[in-house]
Amino acid sequence: MRHVRSLAGLTGVLVVLGAIWAGPAAARSEVDDPPPAPTDLVLVGTGGSALLSWQQPPGERARSFRVYEGTTEVARNTTTSVALTNLGFARTRTYTVTAVDTEGRESAPSTPVSRTLGISGAPPQCLPAGLATLSASQVTPSAVTLSWVNVGDPGTVTVTGGPDGPVSTGSSGIRIGGLAPATTYTFSVVRRPHCSGSPSFPATTVTVTTAPGRSGTPTAPVDATVAGRTDRTLTLSWTPPVAGTPATRYAIYESGRRVATTSGTSATLRGLYHAAWYTYQVTALDARGNESPAGTVAGYTATCQARPPRPALVTAVALSASSVRLDWTYDAAAMSYTVYAGDEVVGTSVGSGTVVSGLASATSYRLRVAATLPNGCGASPTSAAAWVDTAAGPASRPARPTDVRLASGDPFTGTMTLHWTQPADGDPAVAYRVYRGADVIATNGTNQVAIALPKATTQVVTIAAVNAAGLESAQSAPLTVQVPYLPPP
Repeated sequence: MRHVRSLAGLTGVLVVLGAIWAGPAAARSEVDDPPPAPTDLVLVGTGGSALLSWQQPPGERARSFRVYEGTTEVARNTTTSVALTNLGFARTRTYTVTAVDTEGRESAPSTPVSRTLGISGAPPQCLPAGLATLSASQVTPSAVTLSWVNVGDPGTVTVTGGPDGPVSTGSSGIRIGGLAPATTYTFSVVRRPHCSGSPSFPATTVTVTTAPGRSGTPTAPVDATVAGRTDRTLTLSWTPPVAGTPATRYAIYESGRRVATTSGTSATLRGLYHAAWYTYQVTALDARGNESPAGTVAGYTATCQARPPRPALVTAVALSASSVRLDWTYDAAAMSYTVYAGDEVVGTSVGSGTVVSGLASATSYRLRVAATLPNGCGASPTSAAAWVDTAAGPASRPARPTDVRLASGDPFTGTMTLHWTQPADGDPAVAYRVYRGADVIATNGTNQVAIALPKATTQVVTIAAVNAAGLESAQSAPLTVQVPYLPPP
């Protein structure tokens, strides 16, 4: 007779110009095109890990991002950065990033970024710092936007030639205001990396003549600050300028691109990405539209998403009378995943796939997956359910292995020896399987095994005991293994 295990289910005034960083209520584009490709990729790494960050151009807000090494997808996230781990030492890594919209359309890949990671304890390679394609746009009688493409390691761009002296930014554009009409300015732009050892590059220059008009501008807004934040918004506030022509409204710029105007002294920028750093410039405009120099303000959006996505496309396939393979996708970063049958935890994984073992024979399971989020942000909502039926077979199972531990590790070969205890209760175990996610990476007839693992990586493994009928116990508690590595002298 079949058994059925059922599960209970868990249950300021701002005017945005155009469709810049559009929120959910904004009208969709008439053109059925994918989102624009991410830009300004920066890869910062030491040892075997790195942080990859990027910018997303204006347009419809991307739902998520995908990171590729070559043609292999290596990460996803719902914000404009991702932590990359288990990279090894002294290896050159090259990545591209794509943006995905709410309908699943994927952009073209970004321009690639490469970096050679250093050996632990030694400084990483510092790439040359420069800038390319310097250009001027949005020229008025009193202001101009300068834009460029950053090249090399993270750095600071300093612009000289404006009336307020040198202005610095980490972005790929800047708004220079307070200029005189019908006047020629030569701006000098230099980019310096944050790391040491990069060669100095000569300044790049651009010459601009402002449009004719009446002279006079307000002075810059005062004390621009971040007054509030959520995971998708930043609220900016400032004090009106104290001199110059009277200000009637204010403009807000990101990388030299105007993203909002307001008549008040605060504004809320919407449709942003969580856990992301934003830098804005605030300028004052008088009744003639003449524009002041800019006040700069920067800040992070909230780290945790108010509505994180849930794992999707969950599939479940029975492997035997005692085990099921689950696979899923997740568009955000996750520390690990938990598999539920009802309210019962039946499996965990650090990747988007796992094998759940120790299940009952000839039983229907309704399985769901939840992601554990990084930075202490809790868990995602659980996925939609995947139903699966285990095959008919004997009811007996071995006991779950306990006390899984690392007995020894060889830093020269990466060979790790694991040991565990097999409890006496349950069906006798005749073999053991070592799992890494959904993959069996070793089998053995005793409660000890030596496995060659990738050097300088972190691996999470579990052990399942197997009886004479080939049916598995529930898997052991996960063991996290730091695989050592001694680089050659």
